[in-house]
Amino acid sequence: MHPCDPTMAAYLADWQAKLNLTIRYQRWSARYTEAAPFRREIELLGPIAGTASECRIPYKDGVTTVDLVNGRPHMGEPVELAVGEQSFVLASVEGRRVRLAFDLEHLFEVPGEIQPGLILEAVLGAALPLAAAYVQDYDWQRERAEFSSWMVASVDGMVRNWKNAIRDNEYEANRLTSQISGLVRKNGELREQIVALEATTRPAQEQKAAEEFAALVKMMPSPVGSVEVDYGKLSIVLTPLTLEHDSTDYHMGSYTLTITADKVHIWSDAGFSYPHPHVSSDGVPCWGNLGPGIGKLLGEGQYAALVSVILEFLHSYNERDAYRHIETWDPDYNSDDD
Repeated sequence: MHPCDPTMAAYLADWQAKLNLTIRYQRWSARYTEAAPFRREIELLGPIAGTASECRIPYKDGVTTVDLVNGRPHMGEPVELAVGEQSFVLASVEGRRVRLAFDLEHLFEVPGEIQPGLILEAVLGAALPLAAAYVQDYDWQRERAEFSSWMVASVDGMVRNWKNAIRDNEYEANRLTSQISGLVRKNGELREQIVALEATTRPAQEQKAAEEFAALVKMMPSPVGSVEVDYGKLSIVLTPLTLEHDSTDYHMGSYTLTITADKVHIWSDAGFSYPHPHVSSDGVPCWGNLGPGIGKLLGEGQYAALVSVILEFLHSYNERDAYRHIETWDPDYNSDDD
């Protein structure tokens, strides 16, 4: 409501009380009004902003004028003002919207010879009850259909998600079943090994250990530099080695192997962040097809043979599976050349 026009505000407030509905007034409207959610209120829209033209209306013994903006409204049910034998379309009703062809505020501010009440009772007196009836009789059919579609789509979406969850759960169950089967089989193998080891006498175990240590000592002073058990780990230092690739010799320096019952870590004594092209920065080797053999030697405690296989590994290079290219170990290597 225009705060500077108390007469107009009082007029529309009286209509709100009679219709028991809110009247939302907007002085100017857009050329195309977008579809808005339904509300239990009437929209009273002024004309599209533009150049005003005069509508000459016979009145009493003369003629008066009403300023129309961009002509009469063309959408909805027309509402006419009859003056004598002539009629003038000054508004239209489209659902709960009442569109005016004239500036309502200007009519109150500059009423001219015809008082606002004459036009408004003829125009709004016909238009506002039509809009009110539309609001009262609105059946929410469109919203109900949209709500129904939304609910159905939500149910369909949940069903799809649940079907996907069932499929994923079945896949996981099969994977876990396979994993459980593998663990049971592995436990069986471990039990057999435990029985075999427990059946071995202590002197026999000590004899095997002595033979294995003697085999390591035979590898000294090269390629093995030293053998030591430290903090429960077997520590073997290898003498410096050279890796030949593409007719180039790369001096890799010496390595320290730390070996536990089921793991081998390889460290660079020369201080390289990556000890070897096929060893990660945390000392974990990428064994490739040597993995099964490494595991077997660890399980059987054949450490001298294990060192021989590791030496073979350290003298090998495959650029497709490397953490770092072998050129990194070239003394003249420059990372800007990559």
